[in-house]
Amino acid sequence: MKNCATTNNSMNNFKEGLNIQKGKLLAILTTIVMFTALFFGTEQVNVVSSGSASSGFTPYFGQSYEQPEQVKELYPAPDVEFDTPGFIAGKENFTTQSEMMLFLQDLEQSSDFMTMETAGQSLEGRDLPLLIFSTSNDVDSSDFKSKTTIMLEGQIHGNEPAGGESMLVIASRLAKGDLGEEVLSDINVMMIPRINPDGSYYFQRGTANDLDANRDHIKLELPEVRTLHEVFNRFEPEVVISAHEYGASPRFPDIGEEGALPYHDILLAPGFNLNIPKQIRNKSSNWFVKQAHKDLNKEGFSSGPYYLVDRSVETTTITEGGLESRLDTNAYGLQPSFTILVESRGIGIGRENFERRVAATVAAHTSLLKSSAQRANAIKRIVDNTKDKIVRDGSKIGSNDKIVLDSERQELPGPQQLKVVDIADGEIEQIPVNYYSSKEAVPTMKRIRPTAYIMPPEYHDIAEKLKAQGVEVKRLKETKELTVESYKVTDKEVEDQPYQGHQINHVTTDIEEKTQQFPRGSYVFSSAQPSANLIAVALEPEFVDSYVTFNYLPVDVGDTIPIYRYMKEEKLVEN
Repeated sequence: MKNCATTNNSMNNFKEGLNIQKGKLLAILTTIVMFTALFFGTEQVNVVSSGSASSGFTPYFGQSYEQPEQVKELYPAPDVEFDTPGFIAGKENFTTQSEMMLFLQDLEQSSDFMTMETAGQSLEGRDLPLLIFSTSNDVDSSDFKSKTTIMLEGQIHGNEPAGGESMLVIASRLAKGDLGEEVLSDINVMMIPRINPDGSYYFQRGTANDLDANRDHIKLELPEVRTLHEVFNRFEPEVVISAHEYGASPRFPDIGEEGALPYHDILLAPGFNLNIPKQIRNKSSNWFVKQAHKDLNKEGFSSGPYYLVDRSVETTTITEGGLESRLDTNAYGLQPSFTILVESRGIGIGRENFERRVAATVAAHTSLLKSSAQRANAIKRIVDNTKDKIVRDGSKIGSNDKIVLDSERQELPGPQQLKVVDIADGEIEQIPVNYYSSKEAVPTMKRIRPTAYIMPPEYHDIAEKLKAQGVEVKRLKETKELTVESYKVTDKEVEDQPYQGHQINHVTTDIEEKTQQFPRGSYVFSSAQPSANLIAVALEPEFVDSYVTFNYLPVDVGDTIPIYRYMKEEKLVEN
């Protein structure tokens, strides 16, 4: 594929030099963030200062923990060589933006399967390249559209470099290696190798304004995340794979003489949100995650389910991946698509075990891509059928079509064990844990889905947010008096600390039926569309990620929220 022009090398180098002068960019950044706040929500206020980088700052590098030799020996370097920029002889930091762009430009020039576009820019103006791998020369062709499409995304957190470097390795193997020859006859692959280039430069988790891009998939305030969803909406991938790293520093202080570290090379998880259709959730595990664990084991890498550690109780408690829709795997799963999270063991340890971290992540991605190719037709059929069912169910009122507003993990019975690394001995130990499963989560609050949500015509910002999610937004062509359900706020709790630049509100509502006049131009968000689950997540006020929760719609006790539930099957707006 040679259709698209590549980015000019000199411009990349100029941008890289300009980005180093963060103070000069502060005014531009502030303007961008102010515009973002005005357009996408007035609660977005967190701006990083030009003095945030310390005097000892090294671009594209950071390390907070050095593993002792007896621990490093548990993770031998694999017998593999990589030709990506992060493995240049003598390299001390990680791949820079200009190195990445030059590598990708050279790759495109040498490949018949790869095209590169600029999908968008970061807060500080760094490019977000989009790589398209396909045997088709035209993304609008029937041949391209007939194939199952896979989307890979890397380094949404800037201090997780193995996720980004693994993308470059996979890109090389798709563009000119055996992997491309093997899978591209059955699938297309989209890739954004580095979602957070500003965070990569500062080697921080967050974006340039220090927000977590992987908590923005419903709010869509950050340009980097909006770019991701523009790509998702354009190509409608059936499978999304997200590459991260997890913390490799001490987590278990009461184990052994010096505490213990997490053990597994790779942790994996599907999307867990209970509004992701059940068949999609189950097959994400059965078709993708289980096979990836097997393939990783064959390659000599350890793996397990992704978990978080809670040290607030006497016995170590671990919880599986998050249920919140703001996370990438859940947000894409709601659309719906198969989603898989890949986490390598690496945050905090600099370049230690870097070859192994990248090799393990590449092995996981390779397994997931091969599983996608082997089941390509079945994957596409299930996603298409699931979308059709969502549309059918959303066009009528039924007691079986309920939205899960809240849920909770379930503790697995019996003694559960977790492998960790005893730091002092350099030995792998099994410790007892309380294990709370997201896969076994149960609903704690449900509500029958309306056939549409209606909002008054002045709520343009809400409509634009949903459009950016790929939602079809319609408007009443004439004034209508309708019987609807409204939300009356009966209780409100405000969190003490801001979260992601927002004052978080948790509301309780009563549903009241009423007759309401809606003027011409009122917004209509029909549930008879594939994005119906995402619409509900954003508009049902009790959702943890709703626009009420994040204060885009400020409310107090006694208020009627300006979102209305239409509970009839008669269409409000004809196509």
